[in-house]
Amino acid sequence: MFFAHLRCKAKLADGRRGPGRQNREQKRNWHQSYSITIASITNSLNLPVKELDVRATGAQTFRPAASYSLARWGRGGVKMTEKATVTVDLEPVGRRVEAKIGQSLLEVVRDLGLGLGTGGVTAPCGGRGRCGRCRVRVEEDGKNQSAGAAGAVEEGRARLSPPNDSERRLLSPKELEQGYRLACQATVAGPGRIKVAIPPESLTGVQKLQVEGEAVEVELDPPLRRYPMEFIKTTLEYPVPVLEQVRQALEEPRIDLVAMANIEPLAADGPGWALVRQGELVGVKLPGSADAAPVLGLAVDLGTTKVAGFLVDMETGQTLAASGIMNPQIAYGEDVMARLAYALEGAEKYHEIRQAIITGLNSLVDDLLQEAKTQLGAGISLSRADIAEAVIVGNTAMHHLLLGLPVAQLARAPYVPSVSAPVEVKARELGLKLAPGAYVYLAPNVAGFVGADHVAMVLGSRIGKSSSDPVVLGLDIGTNTEIVLAWRGQMMSCSCASGPAFEGAHIRYGMRAVTGAIEKVELAEAGIKVNYWTVGNAPPLGICGSGILDAVAEFYRHGVVDGRGRLRPDHPRVRRPSSGEPWEFVLVPREESGTGHDLVITQKDINEIQLAKAAIAAGTKLLLEAAGLGPDSISKVIVAGAFGTHLRLESAIAIGMLPDLPRERFRQVGNAAGTGARLLLISQAERRRAEQIAREDQYLELMLVPSFNDTFISELSFPSRAVDKRGWLA
Repeated sequence: MFFAHLRCKAKLADGRRGPGRQNREQKRNWHQSYSITIASITNSLNLPVKELDVRATGAQTFRPAASYSLARWGRGGVKMTEKATVTVDLEPVGRRVEAKIGQSLLEVVRDLGLGLGTGGVTAPCGGRGRCGRCRVRVEEDGKNQSAGAAGAVEEGRARLSPPNDSERRLLSPKELEQGYRLACQATVAGPGRIKVAIPPESLTGVQKLQVEGEAVEVELDPPLRRYPMEFIKTTLEYPVPVLEQVRQALEEPRIDLVAMANIEPLAADGPGWALVRQGELVGVKLPGSADAAPVLGLAVDLGTTKVAGFLVDMETGQTLAASGIMNPQIAYGEDVMARLAYALEGAEKYHEIRQAIITGLNSLVDDLLQEAKTQLGAGISLSRADIAEAVIVGNTAMHHLLLGLPVAQLARAPYVPSVSAPVEVKARELGLKLAPGAYVYLAPNVAGFVGADHVAMVLGSRIGKSSSDPVVLGLDIGTNTEIVLAWRGQMMSCSCASGPAFEGAHIRYGMRAVTGAIEKVELAEAGIKVNYWTVGNAPPLGICGSGILDAVAEFYRHGVVDGRGRLRPDHPRVRRPSSGEPWEFVLVPREESGTGHDLVITQKDINEIQLAKAAIAAGTKLLLEAAGLGPDSISKVIVAGAFGTHLRLESAIAIGMLPDLPRERFRQVGNAAGTGARLLLISQAERRRAEQIAREDQYLELMLVPSFNDTFISELSFPSRAVDKRGWLA
């Protein structure tokens, strides 16, 4: 017997970690099972321990950094077994993977590379056990293999950890009994084989993407210039290499070292060209290779949920290809705060989430090149090396995560960016595989939650550009809604934490706008008859943002809810679950759904929409008050973004999310940020305009406005209408 100095890290049931350094008596032979008393740790934390990572720091007989898992949970004596592997079969994707002890099922899926549209598991909260959306069903040889609601796990037969507090809170006893678990919370705890069925509502799918915005004409003024050259063959008689010929012709431009290394030194007779960016040589095309291939630019709208990319001819301004992908960082959380929290867990985690978007952007470039080749024809050869300039716009968090900047100050007060000024960086320094000398221009940020995508939206929708519109209100609606007000040469903006409800998160059967999502709802016959439309005309699996907004507006129109959003208990489609949970409206009965169970909208779902709409309405009202204006003074309302494009204005106005103005004053402009990114790509004048917008935009911090709380609370209710004596709509 001896005392080994151990470093112990206890992982708690609620996801937090409690560090401790203890002296523990251990047996010398590591092959045997060890017992360790961790009562002092658990007692001091007053929380149940989920797993214990033990690392020997002072005993040669322990394997360095050996990992162990707990076979029994509880205070006092805990038996540990050495790390083992488990085979996990994933259905319906038909994939098998070897998992490690201590991995969550969500981590198993991520390690397999299953992402959007390929059988991944949705995890809006970033795998923190808060949303309950990553439900999976665990089986063994076709039989239920859950630990059960009681949480008991037989020694030697354990495959997964028992359900923790998060699972018992988010899953019903019946679901636990049927083998349902949360993929982010259920961890591998013993050797053997596990069969995991991912239900349709938990699968990630390919989302409807809004790529295009309105076309805007602008004078071409790109930062790149192509200079025609007549090269002379490099010989003994004329020993002048390519770069020297370029330097002589162009008055000795600066030359990027990496670009220099990629230029063939020996010239041949014939025409070619040199590509110069603001006095720096970034590329050369030699005789024979200087064909009809255009000089390409890449514009990217890097959204929290969606990424839109555009391949542009830098000399004509023509968009040759446009495509979109889901942001791969969704695997780490659907909102920016979840992703920032993940990045702050350590340098390795930060690198992981940063690499996810870089890999996604490189994949998007390949898609764009393939689409452009198809459009231009077989005679044109295009490659990454032809992309000599890029512009990326995104919110402040996406901007910082891409650049690898500090993000702690974004995740907590004072919520300020590390840098607000525009940034120019070599594409290769970010890991983007473009031309060797290519630059990336990142537009300026305004504030911690008002980023370059907001500036690009203002630019692309031409807000504040025309004096014919005295007062313009612009909204880019999403998880974080940015609102801008332009009047009499002034501009003011604010950011509203509208939450992820419009992306389907925090909604009982919410989902993104993927195949099977209900995207439009209409009620008839006093709300008894429900008409709905789904993405792809598929059987309904859940409801997306535009659908839930429609549903709540229709509830209010037809008297299913009152002005405070309360469901009407005596309505034929409203019921109270046997579990005693709040009232719910049966939107789709089980026989019509693609999930085999009823799709309902709960009282909590309605409240989530009220919170989101109140944040936007309060932000709009406070901006107008700060400018000394009223709603009737608004001459134009610009609604931008993917959600803003697909929402029905009538529904948004009905619940008070948007001001009740004549419909002709509204304009839905699509992806205005994407349009702004393309303007920044081909025009230096537009870059100067963007920098001016960022400087002059007066940011209104809503939390510092004394009347914010009262305004927000007052906007939770729906607009007043005639009601009967019971409080229902007449």
